[in-house]
Amino acid sequence: MERLINYFIPQNYQLELRVNKNTEEIQGHTIISGKTKDSILKLHARDLKISKILINNKPVEFTLDPDNQLLSISPVEKDQSTIIDIRYTFKLSHSMIGMYLSTYKYEGREERIVSTQFESHYARMMFPCIDEPEAKATFDLKVIDTDIEDTILSNMPILSERVLTYTSVNADLNPKEDPNALNLNAEVSRKIVTFKTTPKMSTYLLAICIGKFNKVSGTNQHGIEVATYGALNQPTESLEFSNQIAMESLDFYDQLFEIPYPLPKLDQVAIPDFDAGAMENWGLVTYRESCLLADQNTPQTTKEYIATVVTHELSHQWFGNLVTMRWWDNLWLNESFANMMQFYAVDHLRPEWQIWQDYFTEDCLYALRRDSLENVQSVQQTVSDPAEIDSLFDGAIVYAKGSHLMFMLMRLMGEEQFFKGLKKYFQKFQYQNTSGDDLWACLQEFATFDVKNMMDSWILQPGFPLIDGEKQQRFLADGSTDQTKWVLPKITDDMSGHYLIKLSDDDFEQKIQNFQNLNFEQKLRLLIDRSMLMRTPYINTSSIFDLLPKFEKEKQESIWQLIVTIIANLKIFFPPTSEYFPLFKKYLLRLVAYNIERLGLSSKADSADDLKLRPLVLNFAIYAEDQAILSNLSDVYDQKIGKNMDFRAVSPELLDTIIDAKYRYSKEELFESLLERYQQESNPVYKSIILETLTDSRKEEHINRLVDLLEDQETVRLQDHLTFLSLLLSNHWSKQLALEWFYAHWDYIKEITKNKSIDDYIRVVGARVSNQSEAEQFSQFCDQERNNKAVARAIKIAEYGIKITLKWREREAENIYQKIQQL
Repeated sequence: MERLINYFIPQNYQLELRVNKNTEEIQGHTIISGKTKDSILKLHARDLKISKILINNKPVEFTLDPDNQLLSISPVEKDQSTIIDIRYTFKLSHSMIGMYLSTYKYEGREERIVSTQFESHYARMMFPCIDEPEAKATFDLKVIDTDIEDTILSNMPILSERVLTYTSVNADLNPKEDPNALNLNAEVSRKIVTFKTTPKMSTYLLAICIGKFNKVSGTNQHGIEVATYGALNQPTESLEFSNQIAMESLDFYDQLFEIPYPLPKLDQVAIPDFDAGAMENWGLVTYRESCLLADQNTPQTTKEYIATVVTHELSHQWFGNLVTMRWWDNLWLNESFANMMQFYAVDHLRPEWQIWQDYFTEDCLYALRRDSLENVQSVQQTVSDPAEIDSLFDGAIVYAKGSHLMFMLMRLMGEEQFFKGLKKYFQKFQYQNTSGDDLWACLQEFATFDVKNMMDSWILQPGFPLIDGEKQQRFLADGSTDQTKWVLPKITDDMSGHYLIKLSDDDFEQKIQNFQNLNFEQKLRLLIDRSMLMRTPYINTSSIFDLLPKFEKEKQESIWQLIVTIIANLKIFFPPTSEYFPLFKKYLLRLVAYNIERLGLSSKADSADDLKLRPLVLNFAIYAEDQAILSNLSDVYDQKIGKNMDFRAVSPELLDTIIDAKYRYSKEELFESLLERYQQESNPVYKSIILETLTDSRKEEHINRLVDLLEDQETVRLQDHLTFLSLLLSNHWSKQLALEWFYAHWDYIKEITKNKSIDDYIRVVGARVSNQSEAEQFSQFCDQERNNKAVARAIKIAEYGIKITLKWREREAENIYQKIQQL
């Protein structure tokens, strides 16, 4: 891939943007100071209408290559200090990338927010630039806004702010589109905000938010003002929790890294439309609302998740922002560390949450499952085409696996020595770009083993080993292997290492008999390994049915999370139309009977585990259609929530369980009222609960309505589109119609995603394929996209996973059905 920094090295960008949220048109003026390295000058530019370019105050000719998103100017003087002056216009994006528009309803009117999302390579949609991580520069920003009531935020504090009122003789915007300009002698007001110069940083970290917001703020122990903003329809109390976590996080990282947070302020903004979970823009972190907003009616699990998102993004202020990877193949330098640090920080800030348990049962297992497939990417992956950049952001590999490798390294070195190495890394490379070798060199001084040699074997290769005594072999989910080898650390039976341990039947049985004497990491390791092996020829899947009852009286929620994962995998053998489904339901009800009796249907003086375990076991009972449980929970709904849908009247931990039970027990009589509530609801927790309930529908007319909503962007925001499709695919009754919609609307998906994270659709659909007919349909669809670099790897992995699933069903079904009849 051509690197534009080889043509020009930017040093400073002066950006002036005239913003009109109503017409959605932006007038841009960018002045770039830097040094040429060649006789041709190339910049990235995407969907920009460029009207004029000056080089050192002289007009020049230029060419635009839309396909490659390039702006070329030649000839220019080589090895010269150069000032590039560019005037242009563009329209706000509607795809949550570049500079984009987000809308919501408040007090009966539409409110508009302008926000930015530049990672990985979308800054070029707002201004011509060298849109590469290594091309660090400083930024001076001025925003001129037609709405003088807006709050305007960027990475740095405001240098000056004023409102300019003048008589419009020559309107600066199209008179047909700007109401203020219809009368050329009308009085016009503009808000003009200039920001302080940023530190030297990469283009993808620049950020702007424009709109009307609620706000809370405070000052941390080190004097940094931390402010959290939300849309007007989000109450200020929903901002307080994440603002407090942010203040504490910055203090914690300041002390841990011994390099103070380098900016004078930190803002966090919840955006109604947001593609990812959050984005670590330096000093102006943006979030999806569900990843930032919480109040006293937010479930504990959601608060824990929000805390990890905040600590993840704020660790990036050092990992990624202060020290940045040189190129996207080293994305893990940002994300692997941030993914580990989010749990490390929360564990120190809120130790009573036992957050590492969530890390092991979710992130570590997620990484192992993906990493057990053929064609999976390595943590460090070469990028040869711009379309491949977005596919690098694989949550299972670059985030979850990479973080587990960092966790393994930290435990091998010891925390004290590990963080000594990180401090040196930050001190040596602040405001610079690095590769993995730079990090290994800093850590090596504090390690007793060859860090680079060991870590290269894990970072540069896909997969992981199955450990059998002193032997290792690559673990692949179909039971095969290859010649890959790893430099093995010390093998322990806790959660330190990214590997599986193969136990003999006798050793496994002995550990189960001694289960209560194992520490929680040893318990998790035992069950995680078994959950991975059960889909392979290594063990008989039917043996799992004898194993799980040993945990009927288990009270630790993390253990039950693994049981949930195992049961979810087994559901493929028991579709609701199967003759064996009633036996499967009885088995599940026996499994949870003790804890349902112990915990009851309402919250008491619960431990942290019990608080989270109650809805988990009750959801088993709902799935298994226990009529008594369904009836009792439905009564709770009628008595407390009622026709007014007062969601705050019950425990936030049980709200989704109660609503789902009522929906099932009443034969979906809530469909219309829930759909209406969903369209009006602004609370992200409530919206998520309603969506999950609606997509549990079995009635044909309801399913048809829901599938139609896949093209209704007014009802289902684009940010929720993939989740919505995934939920429909997960429901046995709506799966086929959702699959048909997907295959018929692939071009629509391409359009709404602009190819960003489009490979996630392939992963979601492929993971739901469960029989030969569906597999053939999926393969036929994939034939048309195999050369699409944005999805090519996802297709290979999905097809391998489908092959494993079908072989698993064929190999194990008869034994499983015999076993379930014997229980």
